[in-house]
Amino acid sequence: MGINEWWREDPAECFWMEITDRRDLGADLHAPQVDDAGREYWSYALVTAVQPGDLILHWHKSLLGAPGIVGYSTAAEGPEEDEIVWASQGSYGRGRPLAGPEPSWRYALTGYTTLARPVTQDAFRSVEGKLRRIKEKLEAHHRGSLYFPFAFSDKRPVRAAQGYLVKLPAAVVAAVPDLRQIPRAERRQVPRQRPAPSELAVAARERRGAGYLRDEVVRLAIERHAVDWVLRHYITQGYDVKDVGGTKSYDVHATAGQRELHVEVKGSSGDADAVELTFNEVEHAAAADTHLVVVDLIDWRRLPDGTVETSGGRVRVWESWTPAEASLKPTRYRYQLPRSGARRYSG
Repeated sequence: MGINEWWREDPAECFWMEITDRRDLGADLHAPQVDDAGREYWSYALVTAVQPGDLILHWHKSLLGAPGIVGYSTAAEGPEEDEIVWASQGSYGRGRPLAGPEPSWRYALTGYTTLARPVTQDAFRSVEGKLRRIKEKLEAHHRGSLYFPFAFSDKRPVRAAQGYLVKLPAAVVAAVPDLRQIPRAERRQVPRQRPAPSELAVAARERRGAGYLRDEVVRLAIERHAVDWVLRHYITQGYDVKDVGGTKSYDVHATAGQRELHVEVKGSSGDADAVELTFNEVEHAAAADTHLVVVDLIDWRRLPDGTVETSGGRVRVWESWTPAEASLKPTRYRYQLPRSGARRYSG
């Protein structure tokens, strides 16, 4: 699927709009590589057309009590391949099963700024005539899709387009008085080749849960958030606690009098109904008094200095936990190489 980059030669066309209800605004742009039918979808693919320095305006569906733009960020680095657990919304996504993790495009953002005066849906409806004329003028000058941020109808007022990421024309920013608080910038011309989805992007999605995060900084921050919650919780329960995740097959060692407790901790930013366990973790849980603690739905955002801030989360604790054999699903194998039959080459 080719993206119609009608804005490519105009340095003023540096604006995009993320349409979302996510809680970690400004962390990144993040969308699947393909839809549930294995096809590229324009609103996801637009993540790969963003350039460093572009401004991303964040349209939140519910944060204000009504839809509107609540803040903006600057595109920092990307796109890169990652994984995401995606739950589509709207009529396009209603038939899409909640699956994952699945291959995704991710573009890191920086400098998230909350608008002092959020720009509500009503601000765009008050200039609907201008918005219509802007679209008509762009259509007269550019062939193909505009990926316009708003949908028009004769039966209802203007509303945000259905999709995840849309192109926000510079003329729209200029036409809405409340958007004058957004800083002006120009698109940097950065030579790049748009990446193609990997073969994994069209593979069947078979599992859902707390999958592996390829962003090491985010992964470690989420793990740290979960372990810190466990340490605080068991202290309040009267235990002496120690973080042993770096040296043991479990994460937290807790003692209270004669009782010795081992705690396995799993953290996730998604809605986890499964977790990854190593062979050693399974074996250890069967031999010791073990609790399983899962902290999921953790909020996170990347700060301007590159560090990751975490908060919130849902906590579930399984006491006297032993992994049931029927609930374990192999996800990888250790293969013993044959002693013979291989051709040998010098390195």
